[in-house]
Amino acid sequence: MTNPLNDLYTLPFEGNLHDGTIILLPYRIDTWEDGGKKAFNEFKEIIFAISLYEHVYVIKSKNVKYDYSELENKNNISIHEIEYDDSWARDNTLIFLRNKEGKLRTVDFGFNAWGGLVDGLYYPWDNDNNLGKELAKLLNVETYYDKDFILEGGSIHSNGKGLLLTTEACLLSEGRNKNLSKEEIENHLKEMLGMEKVIWLPHGIYNDETNEHVDNMACFLDEKTVLLATSKDNNDIQYKWSMEAKEILESNGLDVLLVNCPNPYLSLTEEEANSIILDDNAKPRLKGDRLAGSYVNFYMGKDFIILPKFNVAEDIEAYNLLNDFYKGKKKIHQIESRKILVAGGNIHCITMQIGKGE
Repeated sequence: MTNPLNDLYTLPFEGNLHDGTIILLPYRIDTWEDGGKKAFNEFKEIIFAISLYEHVYVIKSKNVKYDYSELENKNNISIHEIEYDDSWARDNTLIFLRNKEGKLRTVDFGFNAWGGLVDGLYYPWDNDNNLGKELAKLLNVETYYDKDFILEGGSIHSNGKGLLLTTEACLLSEGRNKNLSKEEIENHLKEMLGMEKVIWLPHGIYNDETNEHVDNMACFLDEKTVLLATSKDNNDIQYKWSMEAKEILESNGLDVLLVNCPNPYLSLTEEEANSIILDDNAKPRLKGDRLAGSYVNFYMGKDFIILPKFNVAEDIEAYNLLNDFYKGKKKIHQIESRKILVAGGNIHCITMQIGKGE
């Protein structure tokens, strides 16, 4: 197949109209409390909220052991059985591109569980790496396979006008594409995603186990405005990292809107840790571990936002900030997502938009 750039396919802005959303149900006992049973209630509410606006493709593994029947026979929701290793659709599915005529194409990048045998989060990841191929069949979408290049959807964010955000901590990590230089990685991103410029932030959210994905740290709200996570605690390392990022973004002509992370930061409770089974094939999740909670990790379409809720004072701050920015034009559904956070991600991480086709 020809290279996506040669026929002007680009990565759209997430806040545009979608053809649908992909979500994978959780099941791992070494990542999710009670094998995903507790998190399912949050997944369910997110699925129902998105289905008010667009079709939700719910992907279910045969390893899902809890009752998911509430999702069956619902408007705008379909369930499909495909195998995968974990439920982070942002990272292990497909990247959807669009050309000016409205035709869709996807890129299926390589996936190695956020770092492979260097610092990946679980092993094996074969089903995840094969998931894009199976989804391309399901959705009947033309796909370009770039499996030798490791890239997760959460590590990039596009303004839809040729500008891409990413972090050095993630894309330059040893467990991904260590045979490539920063310049080579940047050129590959431009080529494969139809981008004109890449802005590199040094860091993401502190202790983000994905090697600091940008989608937990910074995202475009429109073509020129970036929402950037920060800390109320000036002595916290997150505040230092966020101020460095703010300076870089503003030096590139972007407007920056700051949103506070929960303060004090959230951490894993003993009850939560005890609900996750430790084994040698996945990252241990232990009492007291700092959680990378951030309101930037929301999901949006043309008319909606699905925003994390942690039951802390900063919840309403984040809601009001986004509601004011969009002047109520995007309906904000703030949904509790603590159980998703315990597993290492949040609402943006469990969703992948299918860009609007012709």
